[in-house]
Amino acid sequence: MSSINPLMFALLSLLFLNGCDRQGQVAALTVKPHCLISQSDCVINNVFGKISVLFDVEKVVTEHAFNIIIKSEKDIVDLKVTGYLEGKEMFMGKIPLFFQKNDSGNYITETYLGSCSEEKMVWRMWLTFTDSSGNNNNRKETVFIDFTSSRG
Repeated sequence: MSSINPLMFALLSLLFLNGCDRQGQVAALTVKPHCLISQSDCVINNVFGKISVLFDVEKVVTEHAFNIIIKSEKDIVDLKVTGYLEGKEMFMGKIPLFFQKNDSGNYITETYLGSCSEEKMVWRMWLTFTDSSGNNNNRKETVFIDFTSSRG
């Protein structure tokens, strides 16, 4: 019968412990930006074309940071994206979203949701798109998307 190599045991233990945060909860898994299963809409068709609203986690877990990525089908140089999150059925205040355009031309923000007494909660994300170039009469459109979060 072979015994476990002490180095292998130490590495496996470190991997298992690294997947948990200080409270022993499994941390939210960061993944390639995608639509959530719980999202009401993934692609918005508006005056600016097709705009995808993506997340970098498998599921949104309260008290864990995550990113929201806005990806436009076409590059609008002077597009400004603003928004906020609020509880759909429970007032949790307004959580502002501060989007920054990255090198890929996508708009990204990191955010964090507080936990409430419910196991699952529906959030409403309000997004406002503004073309401030002056060429398009300062077009502006506001839309919303609902998604669900869960407690750790």
